[in-house]
Amino acid sequence: MSFHRVLVSSCRELLTLAPRTPYGNKKDKTFGRGRLLLLVGVPAALLTLGLWAWWSVTQTDIFWKMFDLSVYHNAADNVDSRGQYVLYQHEFGIWKLPFIYPPFSAYIFVKLLPLGFAGLKWFMTISSLVSILAICWASWGMLGYRRSWGRLGAALTTFAVVVWLEPVSWTLIWGQVNLALLAIVLLDLAQPDSRWWKGIGVGLAAGFKLTPAIFIVYLVMTRRFKAAAAAVAAFFATVAFGWIVLPNASRTYWINLSEISGRVDSKLSVGTLNNQSIKGMLTRLIDNESVVGVVWLLLCAAVVVLGLLAAAKASLAGRELLGVVIVGTLSLLVSPISWSHHWVWVIPAFVLLAHMAFTSRRKLWWFATAGFFAFYASWPMKINALGEWDERIPIQPFGLMWLVPRDDDRERDWNVWQFFVGNSYLLAGIVLTVVVSWLVLKNTSLTPLQPIAIDTPDSDAVEAAPEPVGAAAPAVAGAATVGSSASSAASSVSSEPDGTDEGAGRKGVGIGG
Repeated sequence: MSFHRVLVSSCRELLTLAPRTPYGNKKDKTFGRGRLLLLVGVPAALLTLGLWAWWSVTQTDIFWKMFDLSVYHNAADNVDSRGQYVLYQHEFGIWKLPFIYPPFSAYIFVKLLPLGFAGLKWFMTISSLVSILAICWASWGMLGYRRSWGRLGAALTTFAVVVWLEPVSWTLIWGQVNLALLAIVLLDLAQPDSRWWKGIGVGLAAGFKLTPAIFIVYLVMTRRFKAAAAAVAAFFATVAFGWIVLPNASRTYWINLSEISGRVDSKLSVGTLNNQSIKGMLTRLIDNESVVGVVWLLLCAAVVVLGLLAAAKASLAGRELLGVVIVGTLSLLVSPISWSHHWVWVIPAFVLLAHMAFTSRRKLWWFATAGFFAFYASWPMKINALGEWDERIPIQPFGLMWLVPRDDDRERDWNVWQFFVGNSYLLAGIVLTVVVSWLVLKNTSLTPLQPIAIDTPDSDAVEAAPEPVGAAAPAVAGAATVGSSASSAASSVSSEPDGTDEGAGRKGVGIGG
């Protein structure tokens, strides 16, 4: 089927209100030997926490400075002591960077000032770690696994692994709020469609940073209009609240948003290696700002249309986590700035791959999951700005993409190999979006795959067990996946007949099973 026909057919199915698989409370999957999995998950999580604490204590100059958190704290302190006008006119923190988030987020950090910077570091670290566990718990739930000891064990085991992914590690190191925001969005979307409050978390996240607003479009395209309305209402509530408590700052931000974006571009190098977005790649490749702007808009439009269509179709077929991961990746691709630590969407993507590895008969999924981890892992390195090993530098958790020259416009002199390595997160995201979208969209029907699972009592079920609560701190988003596994992950949509889809996977088969 031609690309044109695939798009036309998919649009027609969406617009003619093809039947959707309701996303709700039904959880028909469980883990074999769930209690054993819990016995593995608890010590694994504790070991990870112990190793992270040891590394943090021995490398305080790297792990405890929290440069980004210093920007939030210093900006809030200046607003509290000097007035609102300074918020979008000055630079803050250890590295003197601009504050670029809406006034609503600034007010939240004003309220956290009594903690002091030392207390805020602890608060952010603990809330981020809790958020990782909440993300893992919600991701397994969105795959159809019921609340049980096995699911908790799977979440703890996953937690022990994903902490060592580069975007996650550096979010903790910088004191960023990406993990808390991801937890808020994912826990919200994991709620059954029947819950009246579904969508509020998405709206609050969009009020803290604009990027999560793309999920409002996703809710509309999947015909969850009540949740979309709740998200819109929550977003405008944050805007109105910002106008009430910080009117001058709100006027500056919402009226002069383009001017603030210009200050960010001039202060922060959009073309640096760390910016893994489409605009970042184009800036490194093309030395003409006007051309970059035009090409960026065209590429973003194409990727957004293709990705949102695929995400909507995946959701309508009962593959909710796949749809959400696609949209999360889109938010990273089209944002002008997506630092590598924004790519925390690697967490639900890793859970999705792990689910496929443990439920599919194909060994390919094991290689895909292992390759995914190796690609995004934080490897202990001593790498300088030339991408070379330097014994004078303390060991830091770098990803493989850092093995190329960076900073001081060195990115403009990359050779072909360095181009692919230096843009690896971005290129992986594009491959995911294009390949998965194509495989989803060319599927001729939105009818979900039939489950092969047999409903059996779950001896490990804890029906009354409360779900973990996401981090209390607001956050800056982030997403991700690897190109080498994107094609594999997508193939389940159109060619995996063995019941491994999120809505109807094999029961009693899985981690520890």
